[in-house]
Amino acid sequence: MLKRARNLRTGLRRTSSRNPHRRPTLPRPKHPIPAVEDLKSSAADDPPAALRRVLSSTDPALLDYPACSALAYRLARAGLFSELDELLLFLRSRRIPCTGFLFSALIRHFSGASLPHKALDLFFSIPSFNCRHPSPSLHTFNRLLDALVDNGRHDEAKRILSGCSQFGLRPNVVSYNIMLKGRLRTDGYESARQMFDDMRKRGVSPSVVSYNMLIGFAGKNGELSKAMGLKEEMIRKEIYPNATTYAILMKGMCSSENYVVAKKLMFDMEYRGCRTKVLNFGVLMSDCGRRGDFDEMKRLLAEMRLRKMRPDNVTYSILVNYLCGSDRVDEAYRMLVEMEVKEGRKPSAAVYRIMVDGFCRVREFEKGLGILNAMMVCGHCPRPETFGRLVTGLVEGGRVDEAWFVMGEMEKRKLVLARGEWSCLVEMICGKCEGGVELLSELSYGGGG
Repeated sequence: MLKRARNLRTGLRRTSSRNPHRRPTLPRPKHPIPAVEDLKSSAADDPPAALRRVLSSTDPALLDYPACSALAYRLARAGLFSELDELLLFLRSRRIPCTGFLFSALIRHFSGASLPHKALDLFFSIPSFNCRHPSPSLHTFNRLLDALVDNGRHDEAKRILSGCSQFGLRPNVVSYNIMLKGRLRTDGYESARQMFDDMRKRGVSPSVVSYNMLIGFAGKNGELSKAMGLKEEMIRKEIYPNATTYAILMKGMCSSENYVVAKKLMFDMEYRGCRTKVLNFGVLMSDCGRRGDFDEMKRLLAEMRLRKMRPDNVTYSILVNYLCGSDRVDEAYRMLVEMEVKEGRKPSAAVYRIMVDGFCRVREFEKGLGILNAMMVCGHCPRPETFGRLVTGLVEGGRVDEAWFVMGEMEKRKLVLARGEWSCLVEMICGKCEGGVELLSELSYGGGG
């Protein structure tokens, strides 16, 4: 949601009025610095060793922002926060120049690791770093608000927002959207609406994202008249609903068993000048799949093509998922082939996984193995439970060599079978499978227990 709001705020750039036809100046290509590239490579394999190298280095290339920031990102992604603290102390003591992007990214990682206190500490320490602007940027400020709200620290987020002037900042619509998200989670619609109105009083105009959050909450709670009223309010305020607004409304209608009304909303959005998008069709397809109306799903797919709209991975995952869930696996497979051949799209890991699981459910394990092979060729890694279903199914069918192959692929990826699958395999192997002793030894060697 925060990302979407930022895109709305900064997605367009004005063309220079002096010379609108002037060719834009292209950035000069950056020549990679060998020492920095080498550090990035070593940091990918062994971040602590890369940190030791930087801390003991005298090479100016490694004591500069590009190298240190790349290492900081790697340490944060690996969850090595004590090592990251060591690097940040080094950056501060050596007065190595930093930018606000580094702090924003690290705050996001702290938030994802449920460490809001570290996000707060870093935010308040920004003036002690060697930055061009000693105060935090508004973007970093919003990242902190989001970290606090996502980790349930709503009171702290409120205090930070009310005291933002001490940092020389003025909250914008993104700041209030973050607070709206938190208010909806904790206090419900009425409290969030009060903040929404307070936002206006403070001279901050709500965005489409602001309204979408309120509409989504109302629709999810079955208050469809309130959701539709918010949509009409948007239009009166000249904040025009987008495809996401209508998708949220359509989802609410479908949840209340009003599919016909939801479909009519697509005509309404076009009448209002809002172009229908793939996600709007996706909402309708999901509802059709839930109700088992596969003929309507296919009609929607045909209508998309009639409108020259290309179904995306999400669309096909909806189709494949519901078809497999109803044991119409062959139809789902045809959709997968159509996706690759007719649309020229590479299936996502989710689509492949659903397809493999579908074949396993109808006990067509050989076909499932074929999809698994295609999945791995495309660089996707199945979940352990997907591997497990295939192994047990192949062993049960006496296809020990194929099961052995699948186990080998699991071992390469350092995956192991669940206890239930292991027990099932032991029973089958000891009971009836020729070559079972060898497979049992292989499973034991691979750590399947």
